[in-house]
Amino acid sequence: MVIRSLGRRTDLIFAKFSGSVIDRGSYTLIQTPSNPGYHWGNYIVFDHAPQKGELKKWTDLFDSEFGYYPEPHHYVFTWDTGDENKGEYQEFLDANFELDSATVLTATKLNAPPHMNDQVQVRRISSDKDWADVIGLQTLCADPKFVNDYYEQFKQRQMASCRKMSEAGMGSWFGAFIDGKLVGDLGIFYEGNVGRYQSVGTHPDQRRQGICGTLVYQTGLLAFEEFGVGHLVMEADIDYHAARIYESLGFRRNEVNHALSWWKGKESNG
Repeated sequence: MVIRSLGRRTDLIFAKFSGSVIDRGSYTLIQTPSNPGYHWGNYIVFDHAPQKGELKKWTDLFDSEFGYYPEPHHYVFTWDTGDENKGEYQEFLDANFELDSATVLTATKLNAPPHMNDQVQVRRISSDKDWADVIGLQTLCADPKFVNDYYEQFKQRQMASCRKMSEAGMGSWFGAFIDGKLVGDLGIFYEGNVGRYQSVGTHPDQRRQGICGTLVYQTGLLAFEEFGVGHLVMEADIDYHAARIYESLGFRRNEVNHALSWWKGKESNG
């Protein structure tokens, strides 16, 4: 199966480093056994959108491919068919799945943010304390619906993998600091000519101060200059205000991807 989506292809930068990507013909299997709590490290990309009657087929397939889950832990299904093709997914919603749509944005050059925050110091994350602070901030910025008993362990393992990628010269994690305090962070990792942003976050008490735009802009310039990439890629919820921040910097919407997901404890989280 050839994956055409730019967003899905750049997702594989991370999967190939910390797990495996297996072509099954009609679907691609992404596995990260070292971090089973990582939903977007353990999922399936299909070559077609969901059709009526496929709920059991898809969940049974997931259960058989992900034998390291003793019981259903989560399901994530996505498909590589184009922007408007959501398929027939009502039976998934009836089974308490969520349909998520995300826009993939790209840029080959960047504009200075309209609200640059001159107090922000941007630097690479390197020390043990820096990485611990990143885990804390990433956890604080997490969507409450995903936070459960194993979320922090997932985040620790994810950040450990990103640290190894940084040390392997595949990119870097960056922090935005004000008066020495971490107030925002993100990763940029690259393969060939393409750099992919990862997990952009701003401290909840520091939002609407231009921190996000300043951080994305300064790290993007660094990626062009030091990583030698010609294209920057990021993904954002299609209706979330962050996409507009990125567009103000020169990013343009390239595609829309859809996914269906369920996770253990979802019922209690809403």
